[in-house]
Amino acid sequence: MKKILLLTDFSKASKKAILFAQTLFSDAASEFHLLHSYTVDTSGSFGDTTFHQEAEKQVRQQLNSLLSEITTQPVPDHHRYLTRTYPNTTVDAVEWILSKEHFDYVVLGATGRGNNEYFGSVATSIIRTVKTSVLVVPETVPSRPVQRVVLATDYHSVNHLRSLRPLKELLTMKGANLTFLTINGPEHDNSSVSEKSQQFAAYFDTINTDAFSIRNNEVERGIDEYLATHPVDLLVTVPHHRSLLDLVTGRSITRKLAYKPRVPLLTVYDPEDLPIEIDEKDVYKAG
Repeated sequence: MKKILLLTDFSKASKKAILFAQTLFSDAASEFHLLHSYTVDTSGSFGDTTFHQEAEKQVRQQLNSLLSEITTQPVPDHHRYLTRTYPNTTVDAVEWILSKEHFDYVVLGATGRGNNEYFGSVATSIIRTVKTSVLVVPETVPSRPVQRVVLATDYHSVNHLRSLRPLKELLTMKGANLTFLTINGPEHDNSSVSEKSQQFAAYFDTINTDAFSIRNNEVERGIDEYLATHPVDLLVTVPHHRSLLDLVTGRSITRKLAYKPRVPLLTVYDPEDLPIEIDEKDVYKAG
């Protein structure tokens, strides 16, 4: 059973993300955890628990109301819903929960109205810190089946093909097509990725795949160019947890994409080391 953490602030964007997740995992046995985090101003009565109790009560009422709203349609027998609250910031709440229990996905909506491209978005902060797959859904995304999936990759930066197993499972479940998208500079030698691309294609041998390459000095612009000229239902990236300096200098393409996503964005967690597991299709590790 998939365990999915749905973040909500009761906004239109978060409701859109929840609806998208319900549709995406419609065929999968799933346990959805609705999480709302909140902060309480107790400056008027330091140490008084009354404020916390009242805030918790109000949040619980809102969560129950939201739960009724999103389960108006008949809920599949293989879907289960739970509600959770946490008195802290959203990022801290997610980090704490993931430190205590495993979730397959964290799902949240994005409006792109943060104050700063690198620091003003909950989505970018969560992608930078959590060690699980994150699904970011733009507020304006239309409701439609996920059939056209794009994996933006240079092939070299993926540590383990086995990290892409969640993507492979989704593609199989939805019967979707996968495009490997590479963005190359003018001097790039395509022969250098030939072997790696063949290994990726072999790993997704049960999926209908193709490859597309764009010439552009800037990866983000190349991806935007592709999204502007091709229908895409889900964009997939494999981010890596880097230093704060990378945030400041803008080296994280994934976090730029998550700030104002044009299409739903799935980031797949790819740790440097994975437990040994025998699978002949998982043995490749990028050098």
